[in-house]
Amino acid sequence: MKRLAVTAGRVMTPDRVILDGVVLVEDSKILEVGSRTAVRFSQDEFEVVGHSRLTLAPGFIDIHIHGALGRDVMEGTDEALEAISRFLATHGTTSFLATTLTASPIATLKAVEALGGYVDRPLPGARVLGLHLEGPFINPEKRGAHSDRHIRRPSTLIFDQLLARSGQRIKLMTVAPEMEGGLELIRFALSKEVIVSLGHSNATLDEALAAIGLGAGNATHVFNAMRGFSHRDPGILGAVLNAPRIWTELIADGVHVSPAAVELCLRCKGAERIVLISDAVCPTGMPEGQYRLADTEITLSEGICRTADGTLAGSVLTQDQALRNMVGWTRLPVQTVLGMLTRNPAQSLGIAPCKGTLAAGSDADLVLLDRNLQVQATIVQGEVIHTVG
Repeated sequence: MKRLAVTAGRVMTPDRVILDGVVLVEDSKILEVGSRTAVRFSQDEFEVVGHSRLTLAPGFIDIHIHGALGRDVMEGTDEALEAISRFLATHGTTSFLATTLTASPIATLKAVEALGGYVDRPLPGARVLGLHLEGPFINPEKRGAHSDRHIRRPSTLIFDQLLARSGQRIKLMTVAPEMEGGLELIRFALSKEVIVSLGHSNATLDEALAAIGLGAGNATHVFNAMRGFSHRDPGILGAVLNAPRIWTELIADGVHVSPAAVELCLRCKGAERIVLISDAVCPTGMPEGQYRLADTEITLSEGICRTADGTLAGSVLTQDQALRNMVGWTRLPVQTVLGMLTRNPAQSLGIAPCKGTLAAGSDADLVLLDRNLQVQATIVQGEVIHTVG
């Protein structure tokens, strides 16, 4: 039995802030959370981790990430998943959805089958919660960096095959609802308890509202790969920003979405419905140069990934940098922004309070941050995975 006492000057659950706090951990679960005066423990029984100058928060959850360190989740190998897992932990991410790209049918089937085997499996860093199927059921007009050769018309048959090959591990799927068969696929996916995210879509307002009416609950990287907003044609963006219950993914790298648009999103959705994602691709953490995104060549230059025609191709963002960016742009309290990386993604996936919060009985996924919001230590399932110094 492994026991930790993780101490910090501030513990952000993130629903409340506890000064001079401590989180007691036994094996993979949290035992108790409170102030040092209220929570008693023996240093003979608990290994003490942390410092009074640090902030303790739940580990970050990334529901949209493709890769890092030159590796892509679609490789589906131990080497790729372990490298990505370790890298994420160094940036405070403790769990994630392995996110696929539009690829050939054979490549996609192989990828989902392999990735399904990593769900709930011990990894050296962040753990795989499930799969996010981003494509192939998207609109070619809003495909972004996805391969146009392999985009498919929404199909319940193809989706059911992918779901079965994944071992029922697909947690989230991006769909363009306006495509022929889109609404039928949304109904079917929801019946299989897969969360539907609207994205890579040229949907009109009415088409998007029809999908939301069926139960689509998320929006994939809001503003990006979506029909633009007009006062006469609000489109999918107007539907997403106006629908109170829709969770909106946001890439807070300053490239995909300007700080002014971030402010607009905050005013429309509130901090309680924004999920900060990375949408990180394989060049993340790597030097500038040429890389492959499925069968597309991309270039990383000055911190931006683009295809040969200049289209943005994912990001090289990390979630700790997203935290720092959002705090700097919005001047929101750190606690509020932390909710967008922890509680919100957990709630959007229906896995709270097991994940995304610091409470008795929750998974012991934690991150320690310094005053500059730099990651100093990451704990995954009660194991100290990463420390600085």
